[in-house]
Amino acid sequence: MKNRLLTTAACLLMVLTGQAQTSKSAQRIHEKIEAFVAAGEYNVSKGVVINSDEVTGSKTTLHSFSMMFAIENSTDSTLLFQHLRALEQTLRQETLHSKETYIHNGSEGLPLMRGVKINYGSKYGGISFNVKFDLRQRVRLIALDESKGYAYAVILVWEQRIIHDEQTGDHWMMNGKVYEVWGKKREGTPFIQPIAPISYNGTAEYAAEPTAPKTYEELLAKVKSICDIYQRETEGGKTAAVVILHKMCEGYPNKLTNEQYNTLIGIINPFVDEAKGQRHKDMFAYTCYTLYKKSEYYQEEGKARKRPAMIQSSTATVAQSHKFVSYNNLIVNESPNLQQVECQISGIAPMSADSVSLIRLVACEIIGKYPVKDGLFSFTCHLPKDELYYVAADPLNISFFWVDGHPVKVDLPHRSAKGSKASLRRNDFVNKAETERLWMLSLDDKEELADATQKRIQRFRQAIFSGKDSLLAIYALFHNYTELTYDELKPFLRPDYRYAKHPLLSPVREYAAGLEKRRPNTRYTDILLADTLGEYHQLHEYIGRDYVVLHFWESWHRGEYDILPQLRTLYNKYHTTKGLQIVSLATDGMDNGQRWKERVKDEQLPWPQLTTKAAQAYGINSWPETLVIDKNGTIIASPQTADELSETLRKIAE
Repeated sequence: MKNRLLTTAACLLMVLTGQAQTSKSAQRIHEKIEAFVAAGEYNVSKGVVINSDEVTGSKTTLHSFSMMFAIENSTDSTLLFQHLRALEQTLRQETLHSKETYIHNGSEGLPLMRGVKINYGSKYGGISFNVKFDLRQRVRLIALDESKGYAYAVILVWEQRIIHDEQTGDHWMMNGKVYEVWGKKREGTPFIQPIAPISYNGTAEYAAEPTAPKTYEELLAKVKSICDIYQRETEGGKTAAVVILHKMCEGYPNKLTNEQYNTLIGIINPFVDEAKGQRHKDMFAYTCYTLYKKSEYYQEEGKARKRPAMIQSSTATVAQSHKFVSYNNLIVNESPNLQQVECQISGIAPMSADSVSLIRLVACEIIGKYPVKDGLFSFTCHLPKDELYYVAADPLNISFFWVDGHPVKVDLPHRSAKGSKASLRRNDFVNKAETERLWMLSLDDKEELADATQKRIQRFRQAIFSGKDSLLAIYALFHNYTELTYDELKPFLRPDYRYAKHPLLSPVREYAAGLEKRRPNTRYTDILLADTLGEYHQLHEYIGRDYVVLHFWESWHRGEYDILPQLRTLYNKYHTTKGLQIVSLATDGMDNGQRWKERVKDEQLPWPQLTTKAAQAYGINSWPETLVIDKNGTIIASPQTADELSETLRKIAE
């Protein structure tokens, strides 16, 4: 049956154009769409062609689905039924071969874009149309380059909500759409381009669910109640309970103290091991993680990670784990053409472990989970050659290895991995470096941390510039690129460099492009901003009157990271006499809106206070950063410290 479905999918897609063959990735995705429609999950429609181009055979088919039912009637312990879940998982898996990918969950905050514009047709005419994303929707977008100038794209959007009704009980509402696009790319026009975010009529934050607890006491009482209900309910009732528990914790609008967090985890965490079925266990575990992100532990960990720029730069990539690396708001996967090799991975895990996870470093993407028996594990999979992966039983038992097609033996308790002779030195270097990084995050002594940071930087520089091992060089660049100048980075970004397209260099390319945009004598880049009322602006609104200092910062900055006192002094000195303007751009204001607004209110700063998610347009990967722009929109300086900024402004004032 599977082979027949695959053949049917291939034939159908070829009939659509008669001119180009589809890739295996497109066939696999189309097969999953056909299976989803055939199963009739969520009352999905058979598909309607919403536009087409007869000359090229291009067309877009839309499948809509919607369903509402009582939660207790649900026997599926995940938030997606079987065939839709298979389609969503396939879209994620095929990102390895995609040209563009966009992944967004409504709970993550404001989307990077409000939608996309699709363009296809011939040189004699074409079709353009928009697909818009609603605030609370989950989005999965993938676009593949096909043969003969064609492209294939699928956009899956859906929304899930718990509808509360005191009279009829709780209901689950599910609705969404699947757009399947097969089109001839138009010369000089992007097949897919983003639609920039627009004003959302109010605050730039998500409002909590109306039924979410407003106080910790209310949250604690509901957690206890739902966990009690879970223990005595039938399977359907258990599913309802775990779904409602997660939604309720996700919607809680306040931060948790460490004591509050520990109390809640003490109630929920036992179910991670004791719940009925792995899916329920996973849902309880994810609820624990949701609460962790609201706790002081998470905030403290974030601050620790952002101490030196060198350590911060590595977590900047980790923060994009759901979205890979973004270019102009679309995500470009840099590894669609990497050779796939078979990997035999075996090793030793702690005796207490029941499974290990295989994770891709560049996106922190879990590839799979594999069982452990008597402290041993063994599995085989296909991975891209020359990429870096790691096996983990827990945060303390973890080991990194390079993929080269040779068998890998992993020792998690000792953080080591043995493979081919060529990879042995690389694996050893990476495992020692990652162990050192975690140790540095725990340091409280500033002098000890500064000394360790400098030694680490020197070791990375040696790995980068020694010329002995190109793969170790790009790993060192991945962790240390903010410490290098633009001229030092350029040789690794040339098209003729062997690993120029390696995924580990994706953030390096983005950072270098940002540096290029803020080099002296370069015209500024216009970016999208939002004020404290949630209204959107463009940077050009603040350029052109006199000299402007752009101040990139985050609202948690205190002590050595806080240059607001120096900025206030410079503003008072030069604003009236020389017309100096300062524009502060908080890069965390959309994700931590309340904290940012409270900080702005406390500081009572006399210059514009805005937030942006587009700091990468200037290669901002460490904070604080400043740029000085003249009235013509030309960048004249990029001072690294408050003292350098003071000296720059002094020279301008002369």
